[in-house]
Amino acid sequence: MMDNEITESEKEKTEKESVPACLVGGTLKSQRTKLNMTQDEVASKLNLDVSYIAAIEEDDFSQISSMSYVNGYIRSYARLLNIPEQQIVEMCQQKNDKESNLVPNYMDKKNPLLESPRQNINWVVLFILVAALLLAGWWFISQ
Repeated sequence: MMDNEITESEKEKTEKESVPACLVGGTLKSQRTKLNMTQDEVASKLNLDVSYIAAIEEDDFSQISSMSYVNGYIRSYARLLNIPEQQIVEMCQQKNDKESNLVPNYMDKKNPLLESPRQNINWVVLFILVAALLLAGWWFISQ
């Protein structure tokens, strides 16, 4: 029984290792090497830091602040290497579908500050200030 569980988990591990985590970085890197370009050359042409190019080629987007930036950098990199953007976008989409936890989607979370009672207090204070200004203006004009 235990042997079966071990072999099944080993099978899953080998299957996961045989499937590349993402084809985007490898595709970009192989095309770059075919064109005899260095990471430094790519970085200077794209006005990016070399560490970003290395991170993209390793599919490690953790040091790039936003997936929006990652997608833009990858598109620019693909254009530079004459790779059809649609091909790269589809690869990125497949990766995002497989690893949806890569970068948390903060837009799905509700902002607790917007739902707090404090927001109501802010509106009341704003209303009082506007009313006071209008009253002061009316008093100043009537004098």
